[in-house]
Amino acid sequence: MYKLYNVKRWGSMAPHFVLEELGVPYQNIWMTPEQVRSEDFRRMSPLGFIPALGLDDGRVVVESMAIVAFLTDANNERKLAPVPGSDDGAVYLSTLAFMSSNLYSMMNFAEFCEDYSSDTAVQKQIRDKAVSEYRRVFDILDARLAKEGPFLLGDDFSAADLYLFMLTIWARPSERALLDRCKSIARLSNHVRGRPKLKAALEAHGVMKMAEAAA
Repeated sequence: MYKLYNVKRWGSMAPHFVLEELGVPYQNIWMTPEQVRSEDFRRMSPLGFIPALGLDDGRVVVESMAIVAFLTDANNERKLAPVPGSDDGAVYLSTLAFMSSNLYSMMNFAEFCEDYSSDTAVQKQIRDKAVSEYRRVFDILDARLAKEGPFLLGDDFSAADLYLFMLTIWARPSERALLDRCKSIARLSNHVRGRPKLKAALEAHGVMKMAEAAA
């Protein structure tokens, strides 16, 4: 059975939502930020990364994009991603990697800019540049949805949509500001919030309703 090490509103949201949609057995292990910084957890995830997914053989997988891709490949009969190795599967993996590299990473720069400089003026420059960059990427994805949607893979809902939904939660100055600008992403987010299998997980992370301000 999978073990998901999970912190509310952190990067474990997408794997949590994927596990709920797949309907496969798993153990959800809620963590606090203090527990994530502990030596015990860092023996599993050396950089203290959340999420972490425990496998049956005792090994642990980290990085939310890798966990999402693994889960949908391993349970492909559940139809939450295209067939691995197919052309559609390539587009799916490319979309996940695009969001991980160009959205998730920029959002981390914006949220943790103090890790890169002790100068408050430099921190503001890092944050402002990161926010500007990830807004541009959201706009690219919104245009893609408007043209090819309603989902990132066209007519087929996939785990990539859950990954995008997670990222919208962290947008500055707020999720609402992002969705007011990006109407196609807003429609996708509304769809995610309406999926019955996700209700408990959305409520657990406190994201069932749109955020008016950045958390």
